[in-house]
Amino acid sequence: MNRRLVAGGAILVVLLLVTATVGIPALFELQKDNNTTATYYYTAEVSTNATLTDATLYLPLPVDPDGTPTVEDVRVANYDGPEANWTTSIVETQRGPMLAIEAEEIVGQARYYLVNENGSLASPEPIRRAEAPEDMSGLRLEPALTRYEVMAEVTIESFGNGIQNGTIETRYPRGNSSLLSATYDYSPNKCNPVWSGEYQTCTTFRADMYASYNTKSSAMVRVGAVELWGINEWGWFFANSFNEYTQRVEQIEFNGSHDGWVSATGELQTGKGRYQQ
Repeated sequence: MNRRLVAGGAILVVLLLVTATVGIPALFELQKDNNTTATYYYTAEVSTNATLTDATLYLPLPVDPDGTPTVEDVRVANYDGPEANWTTSIVETQRGPMLAIEAEEIVGQARYYLVNENGSLASPEPIRRAEAPEDMSGLRLEPALTRYEVMAEVTIESFGNGIQNGTIETRYPRGNSSLLSATYDYSPNKCNPVWSGEYQTCTTFRADMYASYNTKSSAMVRVGAVELWGINEWGWFFANSFNEYTQRVEQIEFNGSHDGWVSATGELQTGKGRYQQ
């Protein structure tokens, strides 16, 4: 074999290895800086197995550190019942800005899951009571609530912000990033982080919600969960990564009509993902 060809091939291989070792990581880092998004996601759920009338709900809302609402356009996005003819707005309450949901009716359908004795579903689809089998041996009916979800999404920064670890502070969001309104009694390290890592922490808190509606006494109504995510994402292909925090207010369950404020528990999970020193 021609020695010059062998030598030339060896040089080419070395050059390719150097390019892969030096050039590609540099390219990935450049792409990280030029393809960064920082986004807040907000969702809240309402579920019922009976129709509610004259309904007004006040739910925690994402607010900036200065108390200004982070989101403006909140819409009913998902539901497994009739179309939700609701009015959503941001109102100022004695607990600060909150999401107001007002509706003449929130329709709840009387449906049930067919459940085995061990708790597993005998059928994945909900049924009406009249559709239950005559022989219910080893089976039981459990309410399948009609579920509605409101949501909002806000992109804070995108494409080339060049800020290390992202625009949203996800390790220490209290006082630095958006949090849910009407929350208080923050207690660090009173719960377990759902991830493991250097920056991951869990903080418990309490949150206020308001519910006023009329319904029959046997109705089961759930308000919440209410959740906020703050996430930074960057890169492309194999160089992509993220960091985030999540704040969740647990659902409150009511039986029958209700009128007044309630307090719910919640957790703030911070510091998930990749961070540069």
